[in-house]
Amino acid sequence: MYNLFLTILVSILSYGAKGDGVTLNTHAFNSAIEACAQQGGGVVEVPEGTFLSGTIHLKTGVTLQLQKGAVILGSKRLSDYESFVPKHDLSRYESGRGTANANSAYDTIWTKALVIANDIHDAGIIGEGTIDGQHVFNPLGEEKMRGPHTIIAASCQRLTFSHFNVCHAANYAFLAYDISDSHFSNLTITEGWDGIHIRGCERVSIRNCVMHTGDDGIAGGYWHKMVIDGNEINSSCNGIRMIQPSVDLAITNNHIYGPGLCKHRTSGKTSSDAAISLEPGGWGAAPGRLDSIVISNLKTETVLTPVSVTLSEDNTAGTIIIENVVARDITRMAMSVKSWGSAHTDSVIVRNVDLQFRGIDDPSLPKWFKTAKTSEWPFFPSWAMYFRNVGSVSIENAKLSHIGSDYRKAIIYNNVGKKKEKNLTPALSEGEGDVTHMKSEKNN
Repeated sequence: MYNLFLTILVSILSYGAKGDGVTLNTHAFNSAIEACAQQGGGVVEVPEGTFLSGTIHLKTGVTLQLQKGAVILGSKRLSDYESFVPKHDLSRYESGRGTANANSAYDTIWTKALVIANDIHDAGIIGEGTIDGQHVFNPLGEEKMRGPHTIIAASCQRLTFSHFNVCHAANYAFLAYDISDSHFSNLTITEGWDGIHIRGCERVSIRNCVMHTGDDGIAGGYWHKMVIDGNEINSSCNGIRMIQPSVDLAITNNHIYGPGLCKHRTSGKTSSDAAISLEPGGWGAAPGRLDSIVISNLKTETVLTPVSVTLSEDNTAGTIIIENVVARDITRMAMSVKSWGSAHTDSVIVRNVDLQFRGIDDPSLPKWFKTAKTSEWPFFPSWAMYFRNVGSVSIENAKLSHIGSDYRKAIIYNNVGKKKEKNLTPALSEGEGDVTHMKSEKNN
């Protein structure tokens, strides 16, 4: 990102910062960053020590470098935090209006943060240090408890966040709106709510991060040319949750597992939901089309479902590819691509998957599903895969198994046009699951 022999180096110590964990260093941080920016940009160094601070504003051309042993500690005092003020129209990204989880870039409580990057470029945070949000409690925040986000970036280009730790986020560790050509890599995120939540992006990557979060690991939407690759995600909610439609999305080489090592910040639960949930409209209107979605080389264990795609009436979908997936101890839900209204997906391709589920030992389920409304379903009428409102489904090289007894069909197609099956174990008849009660298979 920079050449140490050519760049400007500024230390926060030169501006009066004290790493004693007690002195408030907000002014020192912002003075050092401003001085660096005024010289055309460079590096602001944070040395070993614990530096208490309120809101820090990143500037164009400035990289904050956290040395090993450096800690930026968020103040416990809410009055030390500022809100970012949007400089561009971000209303497209609002969700949950009228609910306890309403999120708006124009809500000055929602947009408080420890670090703010607003309408800047060629900046970021790197290093081996830590940013600790201290789980600051705000009775006026979302759910009457959430405090400031750790880092907010809005309307920014060419940001780099790399190698440091974020812990105890008082809301999201990262929240971003409308960013482009930016990269998150080799980060460790522990506790807090969402790990990296991006609403609106172009050419952004999240690579080789480790997340143990108290809410979704990676979330957001309106992603274009987004790559999520090589991450380890452990969540007490969803591993990856897309709530607004995306195009050219590659989710590759990730390991997503449960149960959560950190309790869900709101409910206290530790059970994991979907490894990957693509549900545009799942948290408020999000019109648009999904297309060119690739989920590849996924390893997942002890989650509710390996992959769930659900379209709202404002959405359509083109091609969705799910390949090279190994799933173990899936606790409740079949892998699925569907809509509950009339929204349509053109094509789903599933290949080279090995999926193992917990069986539900209830012989009455097949009969119950014949009359139950979809709104009443606690899970699907099939145990392995479920497709609804899809033009064509191709399944090739799929090993499907469950632990314990299950009396439901393995795969169900509902309003699906073309169906192709090749090399399925067990062999199924037109995907309707003619083997209705398999023998238990040992976990492997």
